[in-house]
Amino acid sequence: MVDPVSKHSELVEESTLSSAAVLRRDDGRVLLLQYLDDGSPFAGRWSLPMMSVNGNETSEEALVRLLREHVYVDPGAFDFEETIYVESDSGMRFVVNAFICTSWHGKPRFSSSYYADAVWAHPANPSITTGLLPEFRDWLARSLGGSLYRYTVDDLCEHLDETRGALLAAFESIPDQARGENRGDKLSAVDVLAHVADVEAYCLAEIDRLLRIPGHTWRDFNNAQWFDLYRLQDYSEGFPALRKRLDACRDRTRSWLTSLEDAQLVQYGNHAERGAVRIGDRIESIAQHESGHTGYLLALAEEVSKLE
Repeated sequence: MVDPVSKHSELVEESTLSSAAVLRRDDGRVLLLQYLDDGSPFAGRWSLPMMSVNGNETSEEALVRLLREHVYVDPGAFDFEETIYVESDSGMRFVVNAFICTSWHGKPRFSSSYYADAVWAHPANPSITTGLLPEFRDWLARSLGGSLYRYTVDDLCEHLDETRGALLAAFESIPDQARGENRGDKLSAVDVLAHVADVEAYCLAEIDRLLRIPGHTWRDFNNAQWFDLYRLQDYSEGFPALRKRLDACRDRTRSWLTSLEDAQLVQYGNHAERGAVRIGDRIESIAQHESGHTGYLLALAEEVSKLE
């Protein structure tokens, strides 16, 4: 049987990659285990159940082995949550892939060969503070201290409605004659609405690819390229046509979003710079993009009013 994090330093040095199980009950509490005070890297420390990944297995396979051999449960559904970097008191470093275990079969117990005690603790305020590995303590409070699902479909729809309303109010605060004025390298008010619609349509397509296409990597919207193409088209779209296009784009977004389950919002997709991004975060970025341009339009409205 292989140690959770090997007692033998030569085995630890061979593989610093580890898997951690976040067993979470319906009341939100997670299982923490205390290692035996036996000279192992985390001797006497409290931790999430954790096991080194052998060279011939994946992180998921190591997780299954951990659950069966050290917590004595049969694995149910689990999802990768985050990579956490952990350092032992002696300076040994571990790259830990943490998996949320939403179901399992059997009553969790701990192996007395490796652990001294166990407790179900609330992530935001664990009863075990002394001895809990600080990297896990901080991550649990930050990531799981509230709801497991940071977003819900209803919450995201409501936020999108709020940011769209604020954007249109800011646009309409600008006098008609100033909305389409050429601002050189800057966007006019009309340009902003065209840009917002195009970015939303693009982001929705990319988010859908993250869900549907295994291994797809997020491709950022190219603002500079959009601006060049937009200028070449000699765009003269008026507000009524723009409003219709904005509404049609938002209708597609809402229809797609309401077809999802809340659980899908926490699924991960690849991102070239950030490594991994959640579906919910990508949808939220649409609202954040609108909010940024709302600020731009409000500043433009103030600038115009000073010239009158």
